[in-house]
Amino acid sequence: MLLNECPQQTLLRLTKIDLPAKNMLRIQELGLRPGNEAVITQHAGFGGLILNVAGSRVAVDHRSAKAIEAEVVA
Repeated sequence: MLLNECPQQTLLRLTKIDLPAKNMLRIQELGLRPGNEAVITQHAGFGGLILNVAGSRVAVDHRSAKAIEAEVVA
């Protein structure tokens, strides 16, 4: 499911990131890579999300959230 559709306060595993190449390096520097785990801690204004990734808070805009796929970790 897309990241913007995932539930809050639930452990997620990122499965696919479909962003332009010019944005991929920055996203990867923030710790958002397929296979990494994250938790959506807050829905920000205008559809953005605040994620907890490896203990760090990362903000993702609404366009990027629609380009990232994740699955709930059981």
